[in-house]
Amino acid sequence: AIWEPTGSQFLVSTSAGGEGIDLQVCHILFNYDLPWNPMAVEQRIGRIHRYGQTDTAQVYNLVAEDTVEERIYGLLEEKLLEIAQTIGKVDPVTGQVVEDVRSEILGFLGSSPNYQDLYKKALVDKDYQRTEREIIEAIEKAHQASEALRQLAQDLESFNFGRYRNMKGPFALDDLKLFVKRGVLRLGGAFIPQGDVIYIETPKVLHQYPNVSPRYENVVFDRKLAMRKRRADLFGLGHPLVDALIEHLRSPLFSGEVSIHKGTSEAHTISVRCMFVVNLEEGVRKVFYKTFSLADNGQLEEFRPRTDVEALLSLRNRTAQIEHDKTLAFPQALKNRISSIITDEEARLRAKFDRVLSVNSQIVGLMAN
Repeated sequence: AIWEPTGSQFLVSTSAGGEGIDLQVCHILFNYDLPWNPMAVEQRIGRIHRYGQTDTAQVYNLVAEDTVEERIYGLLEEKLLEIAQTIGKVDPVTGQVVEDVRSEILGFLGSSPNYQDLYKKALVDKDYQRTEREIIEAIEKAHQASEALRQLAQDLESFNFGRYRNMKGPFALDDLKLFVKRGVLRLGGAFIPQGDVIYIETPKVLHQYPNVSPRYENVVFDRKLAMRKRRADLFGLGHPLVDALIEHLRSPLFSGEVSIHKGTSEAHTISVRCMFVVNLEEGVRKVFYKTFSLADNGQLEEFRPRTDVEALLSLRNRTAQIEHDKTLAFPQALKNRISSIITDEEARLRAKFDRVLSVNSQIVGLMAN
């Protein structure tokens, strides 16, 4: 298949392949039979120039010389270039109209003018001046509509995606993969690697959650692999099974576990993990996960959520788990200090937001060294 790294290198398609299909595994497009509507050409280009494309998309339009197609496409290109030069939307390297302006104006053109009528008139009457006038009028109207929309929309000219490209959260998809694997196996499901993909048998306790399937094939936790693998099911936050697993593990139905290990540090610290839910007017909810560390000297500081993952991974195979029917006792002074930390954080969140109805908190983790 063309989606496999060692698969076919060429794909020949009719106009049916011009929409509704993802072909980012390809990066060179030859338009041998151009459609009359130029927006249909843009649709074809969008099959390869889309999310997941790792190469520079190259497009070659084949037009016979001295034909109506050459004349009309030439008129369109000339007018688009004039508009782009006027508003400063010309690529400084290629001298061509930048992609967003081309797609925007052609999109506003839609099916007006009637390209079929234009071609027929040009073929029969050979009156290219009238054809040119109709094209110019239609593009001007499309340009005006584009400018009107731009005036209504927020000005995003200064937005630079490069500034945000390197922003990363504390966790990656590899961490989510480990979480899903442990959670599914713990609840009685199956998590079976099959080459590049994973087969998951959903635990029965999760079948009650919305949109959760009994099983999942071709599961991946890698975006690049998902783009390359046909019918791959990319797991991430927002996937029904992932959301169901998180919801279930957070609920009172799941008791969790307590592990004891001997610390190596002479310093004694207590770390607390809490969920805070801020309920605002109009049904708005904001959820925060906060982690605090308290040392012997009373110093309180937040620590990275990633620290928990690293600590738990280091404890694997070196912990003694407490039986479910046993409990751990904590000194009252410790309970009071933790309660004070939570109360202070609740007050801080109340002061941070307007129109706060309530702030709810729940301790979800506790570690004492």
